[in-house]
Amino acid sequence: SARLENTERAVIPGFYGALPDGTIKTFSRGGSDITGSIVARAVHATCYENWTDVSGFLIADPRIIKDPQPIKTITYRELRELSYMGASVLHEDAVFPVRKAGIPINNTNAPDDEGTWIVESTCHQSKYTITGIAGKKGFVSVNIDKDMMNSEVGFGRKVLSAFEENNISFEHMPSGIDTMTIFVHQPEFEGKEQAVISAIHRLAKPDSNTI
Repeated sequence: SARLENTERAVIPGFYGALPDGTIKTFSRGGSDITGSIVARAVHATCYENWTDVSGFLIADPRIIKDPQPIKTITYRELRELSYMGASVLHEDAVFPVRKAGIPINNTNAPDDEGTWIVESTCHQSKYTITGIAGKKGFVSVNIDKDMMNSEVGFGRKVLSAFEENNISFEHMPSGIDTMTIFVHQPEFEGKEQAVISAIHRLAKPDSNTI
């Protein structure tokens, strides 16, 4: 930030950085978003304007839904969820530097467009109950059924231990009274299916277990 202190305008490469030993490192796709966020924090900016190919976030994927409405204001937490699940307007890790510094992000691609404001929290009341919808492929569901599952202390821990034993992290775990479903990333799960199923039966003793 000291080098930028007396610089009115600066151009900083967005996709290049350096490792601790000085080796040049090329960032992955979306790396310029993170660079801009780091620079905004370094100069104590009042706002980080992230210029991209669309004017902010939309409530749904325009490739699937015709003319979706824009999102005017979204929280960092909501943005992280949408970005992770496929809304690729802004790199999901770009929020961390500015979030800690309390700097809002304005995401747009045209000066006259309002774009989307990304903030820590807001009293702005959206006219929509749901902020946005995004989707992501490449998951497998593992379904476990057992009568009176809800009253068995530690059942969820036993099931998750089967995945932990096989070095697999879970993505989502919806459950009912007698049912539980574990969603995992397909690439991590392939090749370990039978080992996981065997471990679930050994640890949790379900009535049935399907993929």
